[in-house]
Amino acid sequence: MKKQILVGVESFERIREDDYFYIDKTLFIKEMMEKRGVVTLITRPRRFGKTLNMSMLKSFFDIRRDSKDLFEGLAIAEHQDICDKHMNKYPVIYLSMKNVEEDTFEKSLNRVKSLVSDLFQQNLYLYESGILNERQMKDFYAFYDKAATEEDMKTALLFMTSCLYTYHQKRVIVLMDEYDSPIDSAERKGYYPKMIDFMRGFLGSVFKTNDYLEFGVLTGVQRVSKEGLFSSFNNPVICGVLDEDFAACFGFTEDEVKQICEMYEIGGKYNEIKSWYDGYRFGGQDMYNPWSISQYLRRQVIENYWVNTGSLQILKDVFHQGDDKLRDDIAGLLTGSPIEMSLADHITYPIKYASTNTFWTLLLHAGYLKPCNGAKGGVFKAELVNMEVSDTFTYLAKEWLEEEREAVYESIQEFVRCLLSGDGESVSRILNDDILSNPSSFDLISENSYHLFIYGMLLASSGRYTVYSNQERGKGRADCLIKPINKNAAAIVVEYKHLRNESDNLKEEADKALEQIEEKAYIHNLKTEGYSRVHKYGIAFHKKTCEVAVG
Repeated sequence: MKKQILVGVESFERIREDDYFYIDKTLFIKEMMEKRGVVTLITRPRRFGKTLNMSMLKSFFDIRRDSKDLFEGLAIAEHQDICDKHMNKYPVIYLSMKNVEEDTFEKSLNRVKSLVSDLFQQNLYLYESGILNERQMKDFYAFYDKAATEEDMKTALLFMTSCLYTYHQKRVIVLMDEYDSPIDSAERKGYYPKMIDFMRGFLGSVFKTNDYLEFGVLTGVQRVSKEGLFSSFNNPVICGVLDEDFAACFGFTEDEVKQICEMYEIGGKYNEIKSWYDGYRFGGQDMYNPWSISQYLRRQVIENYWVNTGSLQILKDVFHQGDDKLRDDIAGLLTGSPIEMSLADHITYPIKYASTNTFWTLLLHAGYLKPCNGAKGGVFKAELVNMEVSDTFTYLAKEWLEEEREAVYESIQEFVRCLLSGDGESVSRILNDDILSNPSSFDLISENSYHLFIYGMLLASSGRYTVYSNQERGKGRADCLIKPINKNAAAIVVEYKHLRNESDNLKEEADKALEQIEEKAYIHNLKTEGYSRVHKYGIAFHKKTCEVAVG
């Protein structure tokens, strides 16, 4: 039966009570009880179900609820021992930091005060119970009334655990969702030092040597550990995207997506859905983007759903602030060449736009990169996750290249016209005289650079045709493929070569590129698709000169 999809609702209780679409992730509870530490940090990209899972934990453990009906028929209900021992047996503190993203530290602190005030409001029965002494009641009311000082706010959660323990005589579970959201926002908006100092106290007081704590769970996108944010915790268990623990708990597995396609009668769209929204690898487990899948089920249209839900500033800054090596590596990712990296222990701020393990780790955790071939650690290669991510990177590259190439826009248009008409001599002339020789902040340092350079020009002036990069054709992958909408027009196949030494023969390399198109049968699929005319180009580059062979 098709259930209603309520996109954006992250309350487990509401989803279950109103019987909305839900993929059963309740075995996360079992895995948590088996593998948790005193403090457990789980990092996953945004919109991958972190908040819903934390809401589920709260519903399961909260001593003030009766959750048996909520979990009836779900996987965790089959583990009666866990349910009998742990369901509704603990006081629970739940705090989501995802909306603490104000323009100043003072506004963000006030936002935290509001969250803490709401928490104390929810637990007002402690104040009214008579178990608190006069000093505790005064402190309780200060937090409730948003009257606590910045320094006092650092101990708010520790104080609440002591009150809950005093009343229930049970240690407390503390759940903090999107813990790094205030830190990331502070870095982008210029008050990072103040925020990191506050968060060190706010988190450290409740998670460090707290006798009232049963266990704590934090979720976020990044592991931020500069200035000892986690060093004072009680030996936290940290589960990132390469760790096997909890791998299938966030996002949708392939089997789950196939079941969804069958349920919603869209099995014929599965391969397209897979190319756009699959590709995430958590601990070696292949995962799909749950936000994009849910949006697709609701709208039945392939689009960029996930990338556009967050700030794209870091991706835009790659092109505007990145060093030459970073931009060249990004060009490689866009044109099918993986980067080589190893996982950094943590993310440090401010972000440096350089091709380093720290930067690539940031993109890996954020959900833009994935390990190639299921790599789990050490030095490994990484690539863009899927079509949804690649499409966004391509758009931003195109946007940047349009800005950079405004001065030679007419030459670009002429270049494209000549390329489409098969005029190799003019293509060579325009590239050498008007485009490659034009001063640019884009340094051409490898084949990746030239590849993105040409690719961006084609994208910036496309309209009646589609441009592909490194699409599989025949016996390999063509560097650039141009397919006109009108199949009576000519299709284009381009192969690039980059020469590092000036003494090498550009003409010979261009001819070799042209021969490769024939040897690899790159035009075979085009012919079968109905394109009777195909122009083939081999282009060899050295610095700001090139040689073009056409066939």
